[in-house]
Amino acid sequence: MLLILMYHRAVAGPYGNSVPTLRAHFAHLRTAYPIVLPGESLAANRLNVCLTFDDAFVDFHAFVFPLLRECSLRAVLSVPTGFIIPESHLSVEERLSVAPEEAMRGRMFQLKAPFCSWSELREMADSGLVSIASHSHQHVDLTRSAADLEFEVLQSKRVLERQLGREVSTFVYPFGRTDARAHALVKRHYPFAMRIGGALNAGWTPSRQPLSRVGADGVRDIRQLLRWDRLVACQLKGLANSLRAAWGKWEKKKLP
Repeated sequence: MLLILMYHRAVAGPYGNSVPTLRAHFAHLRTAYPIVLPGESLAANRLNVCLTFDDAFVDFHAFVFPLLRECSLRAVLSVPTGFIIPESHLSVEERLSVAPEEAMRGRMFQLKAPFCSWSELREMADSGLVSIASHSHQHVDLTRSAADLEFEVLQSKRVLERQLGREVSTFVYPFGRTDARAHALVKRHYPFAMRIGGALNAGWTPSRQPLSRVGADGVRDIRQLLRWDRLVACQLKGLANSLRAAWGKWEKKKLP
């Protein structure tokens, strides 16, 4: 089975964890589970764990990346390409001073560089510890009728691959949301797609549905999230998702 953990910030709060808490998470996960990246073989008869971080705020480069090195772990970082600048000479403190809800407004991403820069993203991708994923171009909800799906899905992939010089195989849905129309387009261009789902996955290629992730922000003790009863609940939810997908496929076949 595959558990994909979803993180955001390396700061204490509802959308993050403090650096000491993340260090404790990583220390436990490293010793207890195989840590994998999208498409890698899964260890049989074990729970495999994939670490994912959304949005690419600068605290990932400043704090999470050093922790990955310290613990010899690897993670997926999803990047909203429309907010990334070539480089920044501002202090980390000044870049971190931008509230998340302000970071994607207007020119704030250019003025304060709250996100990782392209030079920082290249450094991390080249290290082999960070697998860069697309998080769309402008971080929009792709289920909204006004969303330009073609642009958001394809532009982000083109920009990432041009800037990083490597293939990008994973798409992480902004806000964790998708629908059949958006997912059909994403699956034509990315082997792997992830949403919020609170479920375990049987493998990397669930039938007709995105990979589910389980939120790990604001979790003081990762062992509580990995209790057997919670994992069983996640496994049952994953099974229910698979049954719904199979039912939808059967229903579609019945249509004239």
